[in-house]
Amino acid sequence: MPMYVGYSSINANKPQTTNIPNGVDNGVGSTVRPLVSGKKFVEYDEQLILQDLVNALNIPKGSKVGQPAYGTNIWDFIFEPNTSNTQQAIYNEIRRVAALDPRLIINTIKAYPASNGILIEVMLAVAPFNNPQQLSIFFNQNTNVAVLQ
Repeated sequence: MPMYVGYSSINANKPQTTNIPNGVDNGVGSTVRPLVSGKKFVEYDEQLILQDLVNALNIPKGSKVGQPAYGTNIWDFIFEPNTSNTQQAIYNEIRRVAALDPRLIINTIKAYPASNGILIEVMLAVAPFNNPQQLSIFFNQNTNVAVLQ
């Protein structure tokens, strides 16, 4: 089960007030408990990081507003013949998407044609934990969804 440490990000961009007296130079906060803005959540669970990878693989490249390089074009390879060039393009695409997340360390990638899609097996580790594990991701052409197996 994913665990978040922090608080809700609802109204995070609005000014925050506390009952703490004014700090140095009449600024908000004090030397004891300053207000810190920025990252609201700390992730502890490896499953969150792996789900982030699967989410990135489910988004077609260019479809995320404001981030045209985010996502993947693996879905273009589903109907392609299983040649060495196609295999290498899939490997390169998985490595490119995984490189967007510095917490992931990719070791090996294998791709197999499967009924109604592509099965990709990735041996990886998550940076703070460094536990090697094999991840099987199935790209289903009928539902257009990549799922962990």
